[in-house]
Amino acid sequence: MIAAVITAYKPDAEFASRFAPLLSVCKTIIVSDNTPGGHPSFDLPAGFTVIQNLTNVGLAPALNLGLAEAARQGAQVAILFDQDSTPSAAFVSQMSIKLAEATAQHGPHCCVGPTHVDDGVVATPDDDSPKTPASADEASSREVACLPTSGMIIPLGELTPSDLFSDDFFLDLVDFEWCWRLRRRGWHFLRSGDAQMLHRLGVAQRRFLGFTFHVPAPYRHYFQVRDTLRLAFRDYVPSYAKVRLIGVLPIKALVYPFILDHGLERICWMARGVLDSFRGVTGMGAASARLSK
Repeated sequence: MIAAVITAYKPDAEFASRFAPLLSVCKTIIVSDNTPGGHPSFDLPAGFTVIQNLTNVGLAPALNLGLAEAARQGAQVAILFDQDSTPSAAFVSQMSIKLAEATAQHGPHCCVGPTHVDDGVVATPDDDSPKTPASADEASSREVACLPTSGMIIPLGELTPSDLFSDDFFLDLVDFEWCWRLRRRGWHFLRSGDAQMLHRLGVAQRRFLGFTFHVPAPYRHYFQVRDTLRLAFRDYVPSYAKVRLIGVLPIKALVYPFILDHGLERICWMARGVLDSFRGVTGMGAASARLSK
């Protein structure tokens, strides 16, 4: 039995139409909704279970609540999505096959993710260079250091309480931290090149000096900076990742305010992220006013 677990925050009007087709291959679809006060206009068909968190508890707690409900309903496998993804029923079936192939090769502690495609550009968390779908790795799957949460498929029976997502990280880096921590415990993470999923990366894209940048909302820089500084010094983070996580921060601080809109606002969020990292601030922190309404 496969359960789809979707995290939501003020979902748009097309939410139901994007995910209802999955009911043909998923026994249940669980929506863990972080909309403050609850979303007022969910109009979902039978087969959906909505967990109204009533406040923005963060990505990791929302995922954990959805996984717990999936297990309670008897699911053996969970496939995760956020509201910016557009999966098909065929995609879910394909990912189920990929997981079976991975566990046959590597054992039960496996997680498989797709290749994300946004406006014709393929982007992955362990390789920031842009590719087109035609030039993406066409191998059925290859082992990677980490996967984005949306689209990943997980065997629920292999997760222990200590294997859940960490609420030390509110939004960004939840996937990085989880994968690196579980890799230390013997898990395998594989990305499929031929299972591709439409997924919106940021609010827009910009090109600068031949590179494609996915543009987040300005407040996202607060979490990216704050939680990068928190994560980079943990012992299970690979050495190359420590260098990359820390090394990219001054580059972003110098470049992003000039190539993206709302440059001053972005640099202010970054500076507050540095400050709150040293203060040990967690949760919504400085972004609470932005995310609590």
